[in-house]
Amino acid sequence: MFDDIRYAMRRLLKTPKFSVLTIFVMTTGLSLCIFMVGFLQSTLLAPLPFEHGDKVRKVTTVVDGVIYDGPTLRLHEFEELREKQQIFSQIDAYKIAGVNLSTSDKVMRYETHYVTPAFFSMSDGHASLGRLFEPMDLEKGHDKVAVLSYVLWQELYAGNEQIIGEKLRIDGENYTVIGVTSQGYRFPGSAKLYLPFTDTTHGVKRENSPYVAVHGMLRDNVSDAQAMTFIQQFFSELKEQYPELNSNIQGYIWTYQDEMVGNGGDSILATMMISVALILLLACINVGNLLLSRAIEQNKEIAIRSALGAPRATLIKQMMWESVIICCVSGLFSILIAGFTVNLSVQYFSTGMPIEAPYYWHENMTSDTLFAAIAICIATIFVTGFLPAWRASKTDINAVLRDGTRGAQSKGTGRLSKIIVISEVALSCALILVSVSMVNAVGELEKADYGVASKGYLTARVGLDQNRYATNESRIQYYENLKDLLKQDPTVTGVAYASSLPHTWGYLTNFALEQFDYGKEPNYPSANLNLVDTDFNETLDLTLVEGRWFTPQDNETSPMVAVVSQNFVDKYYPNESPIGKRFVWVDEDNAPWITIIGVSENVIFGQPVEGNKIRSSVFVPYRQSPRRNMLLAITSNGDPDLLRSTLNRAALQLDKDTPAYSVKAVEVAIAERIGGMNFVSRIFLSFAIASMVLAFSGIYGVMANSIAQKRQEVGVRRALGASDFDVLRHFTIKGMKQLSVGLLVGLPAGFGLVALMAQAGIASGSTAIFIAVPTLILLVVACAVYFPVRHSLAFEPAVALRDE
Repeated sequence: MFDDIRYAMRRLLKTPKFSVLTIFVMTTGLSLCIFMVGFLQSTLLAPLPFEHGDKVRKVTTVVDGVIYDGPTLRLHEFEELREKQQIFSQIDAYKIAGVNLSTSDKVMRYETHYVTPAFFSMSDGHASLGRLFEPMDLEKGHDKVAVLSYVLWQELYAGNEQIIGEKLRIDGENYTVIGVTSQGYRFPGSAKLYLPFTDTTHGVKRENSPYVAVHGMLRDNVSDAQAMTFIQQFFSELKEQYPELNSNIQGYIWTYQDEMVGNGGDSILATMMISVALILLLACINVGNLLLSRAIEQNKEIAIRSALGAPRATLIKQMMWESVIICCVSGLFSILIAGFTVNLSVQYFSTGMPIEAPYYWHENMTSDTLFAAIAICIATIFVTGFLPAWRASKTDINAVLRDGTRGAQSKGTGRLSKIIVISEVALSCALILVSVSMVNAVGELEKADYGVASKGYLTARVGLDQNRYATNESRIQYYENLKDLLKQDPTVTGVAYASSLPHTWGYLTNFALEQFDYGKEPNYPSANLNLVDTDFNETLDLTLVEGRWFTPQDNETSPMVAVVSQNFVDKYYPNESPIGKRFVWVDEDNAPWITIIGVSENVIFGQPVEGNKIRSSVFVPYRQSPRRNMLLAITSNGDPDLLRSTLNRAALQLDKDTPAYSVKAVEVAIAERIGGMNFVSRIFLSFAIASMVLAFSGIYGVMANSIAQKRQEVGVRRALGASDFDVLRHFTIKGMKQLSVGLLVGLPAGFGLVALMAQAGIASGSTAIFIAVPTLILLVVACAVYFPVRHSLAFEPAVALRDE
């Protein structure tokens, strides 16, 4: 064996260009493949780090075909589900809300989880200091208590162990710190502060029920399919009992990992894995073909050794060692490269996204990834080593010794070269179509028209305390006073507040149109509800198509009014003016009728994907439906980002316990919103580059090698009177035939993958792309024919006939 290894090493060292090329090609394919496996196992597929974490499932809702994350069930629905269900061994609910945490010198905004003792029990939570919640902490009248995450304890108190029993000022009220969670624990994702969940349904109308996140631990004998069936049946019953609230809502069950991927994420992951598999296959074909060419050049040697009694297994083993060395070296490089890029990618997600990465994500590759990398390397050795060696050793000794001279191409080898070219054309066509369509989709997202201004202003969030701002008058007064304070800055040119801005999601709400019969089993339409002030349209350049905008007179004492988007009109009033028409929100008891007074241009909230583009919007004056949590938009005659200090001073001057938070330029906010898409786009851009390099070098290499092996044929044709043009045309026709067959396979495959990704809103094909990609491959094939043929034509026929 050692002799075989030394022989393979000598052969590789004698041909350094060949060795470097094969290692580069193999490393490219392996690096992308191992990176994808490592990244997914470190992030989106990383298991929950506690016992039976694989059994934890979230119950959520599907509204108009969109799967929603976060708190999506009403508390009433959770309590009914808890009574009826038998699929979970444990089931629990928690609430997520932002709170203002005040210290002696500053006020900070934190996303807080309101939880029960069962929350920590299910997720294996422990206290590193003090204790966690107990049932008595949830009782009415009990002292207000809080549990800090280990991260928050270090941030605020530098690990001071005397924190237990200290007071925290949260939303203007004092809470006693009773514990600190263990280091690394931040379930369910990136929690920093935990407060007791004390909400109840007693005395609360169903339509006013708070929304909660529901999760449970599946029983051992319950499958995901059985759980899904039960949840869907449960929501079907809710739809029958409460059509006003649940007419367009379905139940759904998924994991926390699925929730991070989000709606349509399965299509993204599937396409990414298919793409890296195809890239690895391209690399294997290239390297396998190069090794096969070397083996075919030894056909006579192999035939002679076989004739002298060498076993076929011995010949295969000797030829395979080159592949083993190439794949092992490439695998080592690839693991190092993949480990580095996985680390960078997780860091990007941790800093470049609008949400924090879950605590169970990690930057280093796991042992499972290393085992997968080894398995992939073994598979590539089989494809690039064993198969070519087996093919080269499968020879008829007499036929090989009779079939031309060394360097000529047999019929079998010629057929194999054609198949390889066709495969490379098909694979490269599909891969490049998918990759370019993905990059094109992100480019369209970045250039999307949101219907309102999407650059040139500062955005921020403000959350008012529910106790100190319990009345509508107090909320209206706060936001109007904040506007007045901000406008005192001479650089401020406009201030508006709204419940949604382009970088945030809309609040989807069901409604019923007047004089429209929805039947006994109503399926009510829905639209994005956006509460706005009177300056919203001017500050954000929203164009009014028909009617009027809101005035200060549109308040609580006046009739309810609304401005609707153009796609609302196109859908529900296509042949008439909507002005004066009325509708009502169906999820509120005794809700007043709302009169349409204007029509605006279409507005997009959230990512500008197809589902959000077609969604209707309804604008309602804030004075008629005041809420505590709103967003600000501030324009300036200079750089809006310089208004941060002005905003902070104004907010704290108005209420020292109510800071403005999530302060950022709208361009940054939008970039964060599509940050995940940008990341996926960069991955597919690397796929496109890798597939072009591998495919084009492969196609060129295979065809050049095939033509080089036909140098004698070129000499014979020229000796018989064929002109240089005739020879070039002959090989060009052959090349175009292989190209045509490859495109007939690759184009439908590419169309299918692009269509799959387009359903998830992450790819956008175009006629230009579908023409440009085949044209690019055509040019590569043309070059792969022209230059090798021209090189062969440089030899005189007599010289070509003697070529060995």
